[in-house]
Amino acid sequence: MDKKVSVIIPCFNKGEYVKEAIESVINQTYKNIEIVCIDDCSTDNSYETLKELANKYENIILLRNEENKGVVYSRNTAINTATGEYILPLDADDTIEPTYVEKAAKILDTYNQVGVVYCNYKYFGDSQRKIEIPEVTKEYLLYSSCISSCSMFRKTDFQKIGGYKECMKNGCEDWELWLTFYENGYGFHRIDEYMLNYRKEKNNSEKYTNDNKNNILKTHIDLYLSDENFSEKALSSENILLKYRKYKRLFNLSLTLAIIEFATIIIIVGAVICFQ
Repeated sequence: MDKKVSVIIPCFNKGEYVKEAIESVINQTYKNIEIVCIDDCSTDNSYETLKELANKYENIILLRNEENKGVVYSRNTAINTATGEYILPLDADDTIEPTYVEKAAKILDTYNQVGVVYCNYKYFGDSQRKIEIPEVTKEYLLYSSCISSCSMFRKTDFQKIGGYKECMKNGCEDWELWLTFYENGYGFHRIDEYMLNYRKEKNNSEKYTNDNKNNILKTHIDLYLSDENFSEKALSSENILLKYRKYKRLFNLSLTLAIIEFATIIIIVGAVICFQ
């Protein structure tokens, strides 16, 4: 039997679109799917729409936050509740193509070394264009956040690396998650098809702020410093970098002096023993 896939849909004031998102999951060619929806204390008709859909489709699990908690808390809560072996987050205003779950699950079934399966995507709504995502390299992950949150991974792997980090609650939480997967040795696989339809609206908030990039940098500072060209890259946080490098140099200097001092003592002791 096919392994169960849990599609995770957090929803905050997306009552106008969430039915379309859910029905794109219902219409998947892959059938062993549960849909875990979590309403983040919406003030529109989102929760009522979700309740109607949960009554209509038996594979929908409906959760609700008592107060607005944000996408990091909501996704973590929904994933912890999910019973599927594979996880696919989906934003409440986006949709997926009918074969996406089937094709992504097959990759995870086939390749144990692959931890994340992603795809190309298309904008729709106020902007319409195709986004082709390249194969993952270290440099690409360090300086690009273009892998969408709608990528499939194993629940056990997600829990092992600690899930979405609360420090990223104001944005870039998916980018940080992919960096964590990479640092822990998981491979990435691209489905070279346009499987995600990403709704682009004029009032979409910009989440890639300097503060969010600083949080990315602080969380993965050693990974960034391991890139010899880091200082030349667009993503930068000079104050953090300089401070880190300063303390790292002091630590390395102290360690070097300690080693030299210890070696000197050994040489002196050895010389004394020889002369005796």
